[in-house]
Amino acid sequence: MPKNRPVLFAVPSRSHIRASLLATALLSVLFAIVYGGADYVTGLRSNHLRIDFAFEQYVPFVPEMAVLYSSLYLMFVAVPFILHSERQLWCYVRMMALITCLAGICFLLIPAQLAFSLPADDRQLALPYRIADWLNLTYNLCPSLHVAYAAFHAEIFRQQKKSHWLFHIWAITIAMAAWLTHQHHLVDLVVGYVLGICIAARYKSFSA
Repeated sequence: MPKNRPVLFAVPSRSHIRASLLATALLSVLFAIVYGGADYVTGLRSNHLRIDFAFEQYVPFVPEMAVLYSSLYLMFVAVPFILHSERQLWCYVRMMALITCLAGICFLLIPAQLAFSLPADDRQLALPYRIADWLNLTYNLCPSLHVAYAAFHAEIFRQQKKSHWLFHIWAITIAMAAWLTHQHHLVDLVVGYVLGICIAARYKSFSA
């Protein structure tokens, strides 16, 4: 067995769990302020942009994909088990805050409106879809913050293992789920993925 082989999962200490819970609380507050605030401000504006491609009107609506879309939250849960040091954890917090704030700026600069026609009455649809649709609010489209978070987590998890591209397959699946549940357009997904990867590169340089 080679020495110093990167460890992927490790049971965190109690102090690391407490720090992770604090980090989650801080990021949740920031997310609520930025995401909710940007959506509110954009809702007050009279002009909204169409950023979809014409062919996207043929993208099928698959509400069952909301389960995969919501699997992002498992990435959040995995953080204290994969990022083993306090340095990594707080660098993670800074980079997540940066993604959130950059996305918030983009939401204000690009007051987009979803071009998909979502069901007027979704009560007959599965609960995972209804929750995902409620959390997404209305106007925060480009970049997809959901996809940006997924790409960021996939890349920093891959960095920890040094090779595990399965994380990116997971993130791409989340992105496709966002498209097939008609929560985002293609440009939102691409810009979100690029944002997540770029910030993950900064994470690598700061957490080393």
